[in-house]
Parts: sequence; C-alpha cells; structure tokens
Amino acid sequence: MRLIRLLSLSPLLCLPLCALLLAYPDGPDPKLTGGFGEQNCLKCHQGNALNAGRSLGGVFHVQGVPREYEPGQTYPLKVVIGQPGQSRWGFELGARFADSQSQAGVLASADTDTQLMQEDGIQYLMHTEDGTRAGQQHGPVEFDFNWTAPESGGQMVIFAAAGNAADGDGSEDGDFIYTAGAASVPSGVQPEVAPVVAGSSAEKPGFERRVETPVLISIPTPVDRRRGDFEVKIQHRFFDGIDSGAGQAFGIDSGANINLGIRYSLSDRLSAEVTRERFQQIVTLSGAYEIHHGERWHLDFHGGVEATRNFQRHYSPFLQLAMAFDARQVRFYITPTMVFNSRNDQQVFPDDNIFTNPEDNHTFALGLGADVAVNPWFSLVGEVIPRVAGFGNLRSRDDPAFGAGVKIRSWGHVFSVFVSKSRDFTPATYAPSAFRENDDVSLGFNIYRRIR
Repeated sequence: MRLIRLLSLSPLLCLPLCALLLAYPDGPDPKLTGGFGEQNCLKCHQGNALNAGRSLGGVFHVQGVPREYEPGQTYPLKVVIGQPGQSRWGFELGARFADSQSQAGVLASADTDTQLMQEDGIQYLMHTEDGTRAGQQHGPVEFDFNWTAPESGGQMVIFAAAGNAADGDGSEDGDFIYTAGAASVPSGVQPEVAPVVAGSSAEKPGFERRVETPVLISIPTPVDRRRGDFEVKIQHRFFDGIDSGAGQAFGIDSGANINLGIRYSLSDRLSAEVTRERFQQIVTLSGAYEIHHGERWHLDFHGGVEATRNFQRHYSPFLQLAMAFDARQVRFYITPTMVFNSRNDQQVFPDDNIFTNPEDNHTFALGLGADVAVNPWFSLVGEVIPRVAGFGNLRSRDDPAFGAGVKIRSWGHVFSVFVSKSRDFTPATYAPSAFRENDDVSLGFNIYRRIR
C-alpha cells in the first residue's frame, strides 16, 4: 500500500524539486562544448532552437583568440554572452588540436567566475555559481580566462564553446543555447583550408532531437542519463476500442489500465526503476545499464522481474537489449526481449482455450519501432512487438502488440498519444502477444518527466 501511495503521489512530490534540480548553476557536465563531435547545452536545457537567440539580439562568442599563436605564449581570452530578457549565464569551452583532437595548450581560470574540469585528458572550462551572475539582466556578461599555447605540435587549434542565456527560473525551459568557436594556427603557418568552427556560418547545423523518453510506446528505449536523474512515467490505456463511437468518446468513457513508474539514476550509466500496473496489480523491479550512447547508435541493457498481485504471485524475470540507430531525423529501435516464466498456469489450463505453445514456459519477442522527428519537439512514432518463439496467447488472437501515434515535448514533459492493440505495459504481458477479447485498437497516452 505504501508503494501504491508513493507512485500515485510521485508527480506531485516531484514538482517542488524542479527548481532545485533542473538547472546547473555550479557548472555543467564535461563534453558539452558543441564541438569535436560533442553535445551542447540542449542536452538538458529546452525551449528554443540552437542559436535562435542571435536573431533576437543575443550574442555569444569567444574573444581574443590570436590568428597565429607563439608556442608557450599565454593569451588572455574571454567568452561573451548576452540575450535580451535573460538573467543568468553559463558556458563550457574546450581547446583541441584540429587534427588529433587532443588537448591543445593549457586553459586557466582568471577569477572565481570560471572553473576547470578534466576528463579523458581534455580540459573543460566552465562557469561557477558565482559566475552565472544571477539577476544580471540582458547582459552581455564576460568570462575571463587564460590560454597558454602549446610548446610544440605545429597544428591548428580549435576553440569550441557552448553557452546558455537562461531566464533564471531554475527550470530547463525558456533558455537560449548557443555554440561558437575560433581557430588559431602556429606562427608562420598558413592553414590549407579555412577552419570551420562551432557556431560559424560555414557550419551546417545538425538536427537537434529533443524528444527522448524511456519507452517508445511500450518497448524500452536507450536514454542518456546522468547521476541523480529522477524520472516519473505515467502510462494509460483505455479498455474500450475507438470503434465504440463518438457517443462514448471513442473509448475514453470506459475504464483504463494505468502504469505508474519512478526511476533513479545511481550513476551516469546505471539506473533503477519500480512500476506498478493497475489491472493485475503488477509490480516491476528493474534496472538499466547504458552500454553505449553515441551520435549514431545507442545501446542499453535492461533486466528485472515482475509479479502480479503486488509482487506476491507469478514472478517473471526478463532481459532486454534496447538499441537505437539514427539516420538523419529518423530513429529506429530494435529491442530483443526474453521473458522467463511467461506462462501463467492459472490462466492457461483451467479453461478450454487453445494457447500457442502451451507447453513452453518462456517467451522471446522482438520489439521494432521508429521515431520520425518532424521538428525538435514533435515526432511520429510507431512500434510492433512480434512474438518470435515460446509461449503465446490464444492462437485465434496471437497477434503482435502494436501502436502508432505522436510524441510532443512541452514545458519539460513529453506527452505521447496513440492507438494501440495492447493494453499492457510489462514484458511478460506484451511479449506473448496482444491479447484482447476483441480485435479493436484503443486510445492511450504516456507522460514522462525527468527531474534533475
């Protein structure tokens, strides 16, 4: 009962924490410079397209970088950022050799407005909490630092920076995110081609996908997390089909199956989750481990166990690999799913129905899906989960679970609305196939919120 109350109240409990957890006044994570194949501040801050603030009077640039550097010479540099209407400021910058992508020279803070972090041999210069200058309206504000040129190497150096002109409300929405850069070559050396740096007009901006959820419709998806993330998930499936007609609001007047979940990230790769489904009172305890999260493909491992009647009956362990592959604005999902003890004897043997492979006690299914991004905040989604082997539901109803709809990001939440053949949420219920007394589809929706 305590678990049920916690899950039902979790969205309300999360709201007071938003202002505390969503912003990064003490400095962002490393590897968010917007250059060298790294992400930028849009990974966390939402509300406006990358560099959109420039057309509204905003500025963001790296100042003082010499066209030619003398080996070992120290140069005073600065990052400048401003945006009408904004009142808090942040950035992250790196300096690397253009060819080898290794650290180029030495960055050093000039005052308490900036700090340094190092990861994989690369220095990342970023703001401090004092440096955000909370309440300083409009800007521009300046972050001063020093760069000591490399003693040798003879390579072009690229400076890449990402900036955040925030509205100061402590949330991830309403901020303006920028990228900018500069280049410097060794004294007396002329580059063979003009450098292309982050934020320059010569750079072709890539697509920024900003709708990311832990499930597509039912199948899990790989998600880039960071330690301390707290996530809330609400899934809802109406019982009646959409063919019930307008008089019953296409099934909305009927009852519904609901699944509530909370997830906490124990590290940047490992997270734990607990969910509870209403219909069979299924409680699921699971974990996810991020194996790879790159520019083009992503891979998470999921494992857990679910049980009915508030984790008292019919325990079904499961293993899943959540894979995603990006091709421009389309993301493809493949999720192999192995469910153990998927056959519930209390449902199978007492009646006269003929089930698929009733002698088997395990099920292997393959989740397939796609997310077609129309813009950074809106996408079309679809999935199908065919049973490949093992125990299945009624032979006459042995159809794969499937669904299709739209996904929208708004005010930090992601809202999905769709039609679905299945009213289930857990691997042991959707993997054997989409069992419905009728062959209709019903409306459903998911709501997801990540709180940092």
